[in-house]
Amino acid sequence: MLTIERQEEILEILNKNKSATVEYLASKLYVSGATIRRDLRAMENQGMIIRSHGGAMPFKSSSVETAFVVREQKDATAKRKIASLAVRLIKNGESIFADSSSTAGYVMGLLQDFTSLTVTTTGIRNATILSSTDRVKTYIAGGFVENHSNSITGTDTMDYISRIHADIAILSCTGLSLEMGFNDASIEQAKLKQCMRKNSNKVAMLVDSTKFGKSFMCHDFWFDDVDYLICEKLPPKEFLEVIEKSKCKLITPETESL
Repeated sequence: MLTIERQEEILEILNKNKSATVEYLASKLYVSGATIRRDLRAMENQGMIIRSHGGAMPFKSSSVETAFVVREQKDATAKRKIASLAVRLIKNGESIFADSSSTAGYVMGLLQDFTSLTVTTTGIRNATILSSTDRVKTYIAGGFVENHSNSITGTDTMDYISRIHADIAILSCTGLSLEMGFNDASIEQAKLKQCMRKNSNKVAMLVDSTKFGKSFMCHDFWFDDVDYLICEKLPPKEFLEVIEKSKCKLITPETESL
C-alpha cells in the first residue's frame, strides 16, 4: 500500500471512530507502530489530524476545514482509476508539469517505478508526495501560498513556469461544461494551467464524473486545446459527441478495454 493510500485509510478510520490509538491503526492496516507514527506526524503537519497521546483524532475547524484535504478525500476511488490510466502516458526520462490538484497527486504517487523523471509542480502536497522517492527530480514553483488550497500562485509562479518546457502536463479542473470547456473558480489557477499548456508538448486533463456539466468563473481550455481527457467512466452522451468531433482523445476504463 502506498503512503498516500494508507493515510487515506487512517483518515477514514479517524473520521468514523472520532479517534484511534497507534496500536489500533497498526493492527487495522497491518503495519508497524513506527510507520503509523510517521504517517500521523506527516498528516498533522498538513493539518489533516490532531495527534493526541498514543493516537490521533481528525482535524475539525469551527470556521473552515482545509480545502485540499476535503478535495483529496472526495471521490478517491474515481481519482485512483483516473491516475492508473494517466500514468500510462508517462515515459522514462520525461519532464512533467503537475498542477496542485488532488487528482494529479494520485498520479504523483504512482511514479516510484519510473527512472529519470523531472516533475515541476505548483502543489505543495504533490511535491511532498514526490519527495518520498529518489527516482524523480522534483521542482516546486515559487510564489504565493494560497491559504487552505495547497497551491502556489502569482506572478512569480507564472514567470517560473514560463521558463520551463515539459513533455506532458498533468492537470485537472474544477468544472467541465459544453459552454465553457475546462474551467476553474480561480483566475490564477486558470492562467497557470494555460501557461503549462503553452510550454508542454502534450496536455492530459484528469476529470472525474462529478465535474461534468459544471461551470465556474474562469475558462481554462476548449476540448481542441488538450490531447487527452481521462475519466473514470464514459462521459454523458452530449459530451461524447463533442469529444468525438475534437482533437482530444478520450481515455476511460471502457475505451482502454476496446
